[in-house]
Amino acid sequence: MIVHDLSIDTVNQMVRHDLATIGDEPESAIGEFEFHGCAGGVASFTGQPPWEQHTAGDELLLVLAGSTELTVISEATRQLHAGDMAIIPSGHWHRNDAPSGVTILHLTPTEGNRHSWQRPQTGS
Repeated sequence: MIVHDLSIDTVNQMVRHDLATIGDEPESAIGEFEFHGCAGGVASFTGQPPWEQHTAGDELLLVLAGSTELTVISEATRQLHAGDMAIIPSGHWHRNDAPSGVTILHLTPTEGNRHSWQRPQTGS
């Protein structure tokens, strides 16, 4: 059994990484865990990570604190706040933009992942 404290007090104490000042993806605040072919973890950041596409399955995002603007190409752009959960369909390019900071629990497929700093064309 794996148990993690994701109470609001614990989440509020997590360090938010400024993506503009680091070169690599920061480690998960709770470490990584495996769940049904997905890598799970908690990302706490400000800024914009690269665009992502997952071809081997859907990705689940649960906003624990803060807010982010989630853009899913060919779908929509939506502001997400603490308590919101989003499922990004397999094959859709997407990206978060969190200028004020966000902490997200994610379940990301371990296979079929692509990243791009340039906005991908629809269908790419």
